[in-house]
Order: sequence, then C-alpha cells, then structure tokens
Amino acid sequence: MGKTPSKKRKIIYTSIILVFLAIFTFSSFYYYHDIIFGPPVFFLEDDYIKVNLYPYNYKSAVIFTIDDVYKLTEPEKIFSITSLMEQYGYKVVFFVIPYYRGRYKITRTDPVVEALIEITQRGHEVGQHGLTHHIPKYRVGVANEAREFAGLPYGEQKRRIYVGKKILEDAGLTFNGFRAPAHSANKNTLNVLEHFGFIYGADAAVYPPPFTILANKRFVESVYYPYHPGDLNLIEFVGQGDFFRTHLPPESFAIIRERFERIYKYNGTFIFYSHINLINTPAAMKLLEETLKYLDTKNIWKPNMTELALWWQARESLYASTEVKGDTLIITLEKGNELKLEGLTINFKPSVSVKNYKIVDDNGDVIKKGKVEEGYVIIDY
Repeated sequence: MGKTPSKKRKIIYTSIILVFLAIFTFSSFYYYHDIIFGPPVFFLEDDYIKVNLYPYNYKSAVIFTIDDVYKLTEPEKIFSITSLMEQYGYKVVFFVIPYYRGRYKITRTDPVVEALIEITQRGHEVGQHGLTHHIPKYRVGVANEAREFAGLPYGEQKRRIYVGKKILEDAGLTFNGFRAPAHSANKNTLNVLEHFGFIYGADAAVYPPPFTILANKRFVESVYYPYHPGDLNLIEFVGQGDFFRTHLPPESFAIIRERFERIYKYNGTFIFYSHINLINTPAAMKLLEETLKYLDTKNIWKPNMTELALWWQARESLYASTEVKGDTLIITLEKGNELKLEGLTINFKPSVSVKNYKIVDDNGDVIKKGKVEEGYVIIDY
C-alpha cells in the first residue's frame, strides 16, 4: 500500500523544517563566523601573553573612504573632507573613476588630479573605482546602470581594470587598491586584481550567500576583520555602510554608534564609505564631525588602507610561543614573511608569575628584555 495523505503531509512538513534548519544553521555560521572563531591570524594569545591585532596597543582600526571622485570633481570638495579629517588624525581613501561614463577621462592636467597628488603627500590615499562606473546598456539581471562589473566575464573585467589602471597611472596617480562601482565585484574581479598585483580590494559585499534578501546587508554587518577571499593573497576590506547620504534619517548617529560598538567590542576593523558629492552637504558634514568626536573617545588606529593591508599581512602570519625559564618568560616570535610589524604590542596576562621577560626571534637573537610588571611591551619587528 502507498503512503496515506496524512503521512505524505508529515514527510513534506518535516522536509521543509529540515531545509529551513539547514539554511538557518549555515547562515548563522556564515554571518557569525568572525565572532565564533575570532580574527583569522596564526597567533592571538596563550596562557601568558596576548599579541594585539593592531600596533601601539590600539584596540581597533577605522578608515574613511570616499567614492566617485572623477575628472570634474571640484578640488574644494576633496579639501573640505581632508581638512576636517586631518583635525582628528585620519587618512582618507578616495576612489577615483578613471573614465566616467566613457566621456570624462582623468588626465595629468586636471585640477582634481593636482588635488589628489597633494593630499597623498600628506598620507591620504587614492584607489581605482572601476573604469566608467557605467554600463552602456542594461544587462540581463542588472537593473542598476552603475553596476559596471556585474555579470562581466573575466576577460572583459581584465580589460576594464587594465585600461582604468593605465589612465590613472598616466595621470600621475599611484594606488594599491580597487573598489568596484556599486559593489559589483565578483570572483572574476578579485582574480584580476590579484593578477595585476593590487594589494587590496574594498568592496562592500563580494560573496553574500544567496538564501535571503537581507544577505548583502547582513554580510556587511558581520565581517569584522580583513580577510583573503578564497586562496588569494589579496586582502579584502568590507565597508560597514554609507551613513552620510543626502537624506539623513534622524537616527543616523545612533546607527553608527551601535554598529561601531559591536565591532569595537571584538577588536574589529570599521570601514566607513561615502560619496564625494553626498558627503559635501551641511547635514552630512555635521554628522561626520559628530561621528569623529565620538570616535575620538575610543582607542583606535587611523591608518590608510595600504598601511592596514600591509600590517595585516604581516600580523596574520606572525606566530609566538612562550616558555618559562627560571625567573624569565621567554617569548619567541616567528614571522611568516618579510613585512615589518612596527609597534607590535604584547600584553602580559596576570597568570605570568615570573618577574622578567625576554623576546627573541626564531634565530634566538634578543629583540627586547624587560620587567613583566610593565604590563605590555611595544617592539618593532
């Protein structure tokens, strides 16, 4: 005899519940991976020491990025941002469109290029922002003409990134990073960036899982640390949100504070992003200054993206081991590459019962000696 209708319904309902639970479990693991497993580094702590993620005993890192700078951008809009940000010690990353809409090509004589070169000499940074920031006609499944790289094959992405890179270089700009327009990067984009030797990518949602319409938003809010997409050497940064748009809701600052506090709690990296025209409004600038005053109460590092990417590549491959000999804690450090860790901070835990410490490299050469009662030690390694 076949199954009765009630038994069939029971099997169907059970299957639906199991599928739902599987999706929920996968999504929860995906979205809370960084909280569950912590930062993706070889060594964070043991019974005696904790090695900070950032230099000079900073708890977290914050970077401000600005999109959509192009040939006709008024230099005053760039200087208005850098003038305010420099008061609080920040280095801004400006992502530049090389050939906006296929009509406005960046050249060496453009006033905006002179402004960008000037501010990079003060520690700010330039990155590449696609090629045209525009698709000439809507592609199937692409409803936003700004999503330049969505659906493009590897070869066309490679051509666009190469042409844009050459335009910016010919204009006299140097850069190490890339952000796809309208967050349209995919695996092909990242492979091209690796091919051309970019140090980092800075998209907002490269690999959201496909299960929910909230995937992009939740992905953005769940990435706490820089990471390597797939098996690439490229560092990927995920922006935490554009809070400085023209029509600002009254609760904007509360949203910034709540989201930042969550990432700060776990020693994460917070990447702000906005757009050059949208942030240059009285309301947005007011919110920006309020945000900067709030952040000034926190213990945060303020690098540009290249500085953070290079630091992270060095920090993630650092390994440490500890051993007590007599009245001395021996800390052996082993680097995974030749990148420098200036300001590397080692904190001593209360479980250290001896009085002295000695830090050595993997060859046994002494880097520094001192007293454990100092609480922490900062070295250049």
